[in-house]
Amino acid sequence: MTAQYDVIIVGAGLGGLTAAARLAQAGCKTLLIERNTSVGGAASTYKAGDLVIEASLHETSGPENPLDAKHAVLKDIGVLDSVTWVPTGSVYEVRGGPLGVPFVLPEGFAAAREALSERFPALRSGIVEIVSEMERITSCLGTLGQGGAALDDPLAALSALPKLADLASGWRRSVSERLAAAFGDDEGAKCALGANLLYWHDDPDELWWILFAVAQGGYIGSGGRYVQGGSQRLSNAIARAFKAAGGELLMRRRVSEILIGADGLPSGVVHVAKDGSERTEVGARVVVGNAAPTALASMLPEPQRERFIAPYAQQPLSISLFSATIGMSQPPQQFGLSSYATMLLPEWMRTLADYGRAAAIMADAPGEAMPPLAVVNYAAIDSGLGGPPYPVSVVGVDKIANWQGLDADAYEEKRALWRSALVAQLHRTYPGFADAVVSTVLSTPVTMQSYLGTPDGAVYGFAPLPPSGPLWRGPGRSPRTPIDRLFLASAYAGCGGYTGAILSGATAAKQVLATLPVSKK
Repeated sequence: MTAQYDVIIVGAGLGGLTAAARLAQAGCKTLLIERNTSVGGAASTYKAGDLVIEASLHETSGPENPLDAKHAVLKDIGVLDSVTWVPTGSVYEVRGGPLGVPFVLPEGFAAAREALSERFPALRSGIVEIVSEMERITSCLGTLGQGGAALDDPLAALSALPKLADLASGWRRSVSERLAAAFGDDEGAKCALGANLLYWHDDPDELWWILFAVAQGGYIGSGGRYVQGGSQRLSNAIARAFKAAGGELLMRRRVSEILIGADGLPSGVVHVAKDGSERTEVGARVVVGNAAPTALASMLPEPQRERFIAPYAQQPLSISLFSATIGMSQPPQQFGLSSYATMLLPEWMRTLADYGRAAAIMADAPGEAMPPLAVVNYAAIDSGLGGPPYPVSVVGVDKIANWQGLDADAYEEKRALWRSALVAQLHRTYPGFADAVVSTVLSTPVTMQSYLGTPDGAVYGFAPLPPSGPLWRGPGRSPRTPIDRLFLASAYAGCGGYTGAILSGATAAKQVLATLPVSKK
């Protein structure tokens, strides 16, 4: 088959959009195919009646900072200034659990060191040590990113810096191990620094310390930001940059097959309408998948399928989440919800490791025990989401097994019970809250799986576990796959999350350009 395109990209989430924009701007004839009616994947904003719903992106580290991991990528594709990045104030406020009196983690490494030291004076030396370590890690990664080196392998690049050589002995440390070294058995201090664990995982015994240090350090060092008007605006901005560079975007079409030529390399794709009709073949020299490896494997012919999926088969998936959006008739600040982001830790949670029990709570109808919650009050900043109704997001750890085996009526009944339980929990914390609630929408891991096409609703790709190999080998994830000229540009190729997806897309594009000389338009 004669190639009609240099590159076809399957899926228009942030990773696929970023890869598409970079490749089109580099001169590749690029086709981006998306099965949904809008681009963005999880970085989407939509409405349910009058209520604006932010699908998933509540906060990201400030990309205006040149040391932020995604700064160079967004600047290079021309979208850094295409949206307004609204500061969210503190990293978060945390209440409950072993903390007692609420604690606010401020942005800025110096401010974070001081606030933690003031709250836990006996741990000052450990606090200075661990926060300074996070600062060095994020600063060095940012410096690499400015030169483009981090895109070769964003996390493995850390090992190249002499000033991080002292981390070599702790390359495979978990968050629990590192926090225990700094704070001993003070669970309040651990929760103060790691209350937002669900942004990445649900078990500090498993979460890789280096990844946590990079991600949380990004929030502390660059500050939190929200895309004014919703994350859909960022997705749309990248899509516009792609199309301005001559890229072609095909919506409402599903890729059903990745075609393999006689040489064993990808030669194009087959895309179909939603109902499977209107089968169309399109040729390309390279295929990039903004999807889970299992989804791409199902598109491959049998001889290539087994070889492709082999390195991914034993990698555990990340957690999933439930996400409720609550519409309020009055600004939530009137009920005491003053911070943009608040982590509510339940009273039964006495250690940070208790996070690991959270997902099991969602298996049944609501009872006395509630999971840890991340609560986002968009009205606390100039979010652009409007109101009334004023949207409040409530997010917690979940797993798809908690929602399977239910018929349609039982599923909806359970969703209704949990919607009410979440409102009641916020009412207990913020008296009067429930009286102002006018609507509630709840998405479950089933929703995540259906809309995002990710197995078991895994929102962060593979679980962010410590690498099994030595420092020089890196974390072991890459956009490259076992099949030449078939690349990944999704959270499954890197470290998950929004920054991770953007970096994986940029890295995939760089590797495509290094692999395949492209024709200039």
